[in-house]
Amino acid sequence: SRRPLQQTAMGTRQSRMRSSIAFVAMALLIACAAPGAWAEDVGAEMLEAVEADEPTPEPAAELELEPEPEPEPEPEPEPVPAPVEAMPSPSTPAAANPGSELTFVENMICGSTARLCASIVLHPFDTLRTRAQARKRATPGGSQFSVADVFLKGIVPQVALAMPAGALQFATLELARNALSRPDVVAKVALNKPVKDLLASAAGAFAASFVRVPQEVLKQPVQAGLYRNSADSARAVWRGGPRRLYRGFGATVLRDVPWNSLGYTFFRAIKLAVRAPDEAKSDMLLAGIGGAIAAVILTPMDVVKTRLMTQSSADAVQYSGVLSTLGRVLSEEGPAALFRGVLPRVIYLAPLAAIVLAVYGEMARVLLKLKHAE
Repeated sequence: SRRPLQQTAMGTRQSRMRSSIAFVAMALLIACAAPGAWAEDVGAEMLEAVEADEPTPEPAAELELEPEPEPEPEPEPEPVPAPVEAMPSPSTPAAANPGSELTFVENMICGSTARLCASIVLHPFDTLRTRAQARKRATPGGSQFSVADVFLKGIVPQVALAMPAGALQFATLELARNALSRPDVVAKVALNKPVKDLLASAAGAFAASFVRVPQEVLKQPVQAGLYRNSADSARAVWRGGPRRLYRGFGATVLRDVPWNSLGYTFFRAIKLAVRAPDEAKSDMLLAGIGGAIAAVILTPMDVVKTRLMTQSSADAVQYSGVLSTLGRVLSEEGPAALFRGVLPRVIYLAPLAAIVLAVYGEMARVLLKLKHAE
């Protein structure tokens, strides 16, 4: 009876073993038949671990890292105002267009002061020019023309009207330059900067003639010895009325406007020819050379203006008109008479631009310093 029981127990154990083996085999078949991405990764890691003879690495636990605090923004530095000395000076070519930082009135102040200083410094050469170009007459009262007269004759109208003439010239120049730069004008006529400067300079010279002609009418007769002083000259002009005050206006315009235009043209041509740099000192020198050449060319018109302004009512034959005076001087005195006073005229006009630019730049620098100090 024991043997059947033992056989039955052995059969049960064998069947259990077969079931276990079948279950394990089925599990292996399922695992091999359905590999996933995770299985591939783990298998690769295990293969690398075996090849390196290292134990299979266990997946590291993810650490929760605290976010780094954002850096506080640095405070922006306060803007430091540029010193006045570092600002561009209006005497430089970049600011020869006056008014980059100055108002319209400040430009007039700088321009009129510059013209006043230049007129006072160069007045003796202006007197010598007038004396050479005027008709030869004896000094009133028989007195000789002294060295002091070279510096003092006609100085009152020169000083009194130099600032209004300079202010009007600079104001008109700025208005003309701004008008030529307006979008509606640029759309119709494309003008480059040299042409704009040339036209604006001519407009300024023409406008200044309305003050400069009375100045010359009052000043030149005294310089030529026709009157003792400016008071006598003013009384004579007063008796002659407005027509006397503007005697020689046409000749003055035909002298001053072309001189500004030709001087600027020669300046540009010389600068391009020698390839001069854009520097204030270089521009002043070249402007003086250009102005001197233009002064020589226009000396005949200056002689005509002087003859018209210094004639007396006692003269037997009066000068009348530009062309008539030009022809009369040429026929009566020869071509050389049309170039009388050319040397003092060149000495007067050549440094004129340099002095005006230098004084203008200094005045502008002072005004800008006062403005930024407020």
